[in-house]
Amino acid sequence: MTTIDFPSFSSGPRAAVRTSRRPVATVPSGGSGARSLPAEARPSVAQRLASLVGTLLMIVAVIAVLFFAIGPRFLGYQTATMLTGSMAPGIMPGDVVVTTLQPVSEIEVGDVISYHIPVEDHRVETHRVTEVVRGADGTTAVRTQGDANDAVDPWLATLEGENVYRAAAVIPEVGNVIRALRTPAVSHVLVYGVPAVLVGALLLMIWSRREEEDDDAVPGSGTSVGTVRGTVGGSGRVPGSSPRTDHPVLDRGILDNLGVELSSHAGALLFAGTFVEMLPQRIGAVEAALMARDADAAVVALLSLTVSASMVGARRLEEESSAALELIGRPTTHRSLVARLRQHGADVSSALDAIRHQDVRPH
Repeated sequence: MTTIDFPSFSSGPRAAVRTSRRPVATVPSGGSGARSLPAEARPSVAQRLASLVGTLLMIVAVIAVLFFAIGPRFLGYQTATMLTGSMAPGIMPGDVVVTTLQPVSEIEVGDVISYHIPVEDHRVETHRVTEVVRGADGTTAVRTQGDANDAVDPWLATLEGENVYRAAAVIPEVGNVIRALRTPAVSHVLVYGVPAVLVGALLLMIWSRREEEDDDAVPGSGTSVGTVRGTVGGSGRVPGSSPRTDHPVLDRGILDNLGVELSSHAGALLFAGTFVEMLPQRIGAVEAALMARDADAAVVALLSLTVSASMVGARRLEEESSAALELIGRPTTHRSLVARLRQHGADVSSALDAIRHQDVRPH
């Protein structure tokens, strides 16, 4: 495994590195001479596979949270689980229907819409439009029918407002999973157990990184193996209850590992760049949830920020957002918390810019 060297941007002198007595293996490093790495420090195939699978699962979890919990709040779409077979075979029970707002004036025969029926319990129905009736007073009414039903629905529904939700996509079977997750037993595990596991996993990651940093040395030489890991960019000044300043703003070791997993140094930087671009929206979601006193949304937004920060090595931002889970119930701390998150985000952006603009690597 060939690791990726990242240049040092710390203003102070290089840190002293302790020696190690472990056997080393020489690995070529891009024509710049041989580089010695501890042989037993190199991860096995199983470890790399487990790391990759864990990363992929984390990405899937973050995407799911963003799509189902955060997206509908800010992007104007809705998701709903189909409970009956009235729209089979196009939409089966357990499928998730994604609907977007469309002007009522653009609704046509053949569109699948979600609307409140005008009878009984006024439940939301998702059926296909079979007739559109435009009134002289500007109103629009529709007749609908389920694809699997023999007859048209026994009502004429007037669409209220200027927009109506029209089906844009169908995600098979996901609704069954969501319904299972909403059962009381599973719900309690997700609300209380998963955050605890995530925080514990993040702490273990931090401790394991420290052990790796302590062991990165050439036997008896007193010189560093490869590039000494340290803080990349950032001022280290954080107001209030900031994370420990000895944590890197942007951990080059994690970017190094990400580059190995992606088989591309440029790919790792691109991934980190996408994270930085999304930070204003992520922190905005945290602020909106805190200001609205929506504890559930705040937990989701903070966990999303914590996990994604961990993936790119934004250590101080990761620690701050993780610790913020304990501050959700303290409204007086919310403004200063959001300000600290934004400061950490700015530090990460500066550190990444420093890496991008470094033209020459040390040999």
